[in-house]
Amino acid sequence: MGIYFENYPEQNFTLAIFHGQVVDDELDRHISELLKETYGRPGKVGLCVICESASASKLSHQAVLSAGKRMHQARFRQNGKLAIVARNTVGFGLARAYQLAAEVAGLDETRVLGGNDFDAAIQWIGVSEFSADIRYKVEQMEEIHITTGFTSNPQ
Repeated sequence: MGIYFENYPEQNFTLAIFHGQVVDDELDRHISELLKETYGRPGKVGLCVICESASASKLSHQAVLSAGKRMHQARFRQNGKLAIVARNTVGFGLARAYQLAAEVAGLDETRVLGGNDFDAAIQWIGVSEFSADIRYKVEQMEEIHITTGFTSNPQ
C-alpha cells in the first residue's frame, strides 16, 4: 500500500501521503474513494505529500492523467484548494501532469510545490493547526521505508 489517506470532515480537509510503491490500481481506488458522496462538500482543501520514498516505477502516466480527468467530477472542488508537495523529482513531474489533467478553469486551485515546502502549502490551504500532525505522519512514512522497507499507516 503506497497511499495513506485521512479525512478531516469538520475542517473540510483531506490529507494524502504517497509513500513506497504506488501502482495504477491503488491510485484508481484512491480517486474512487475521493469521489464518494462523503467528500462532496464544496470548498474542500487538500494536501498531498509525495514522499522521497514514493516510487512510481509501476505507475503509468496514463493512470495519472486518468486520475486528473476523473477529478473533474468531484463535487468538493468548487472554491477548493489542493497543495501537492513533491519531495522527489519523478513525483514532481507526475504531480504537474495530474495538475494539468485535473484543471478546470474557475473551479478550484491546485499548486505543486517541490522539496520540503510544507509551510507554504499548509499556510496556503489554511490548515496550520495540523502542521505538527502532518509532519509527524510524513516522517513516520519516510522512516518506515528507510529502516524496514515496510509500508504501514502511522498511528
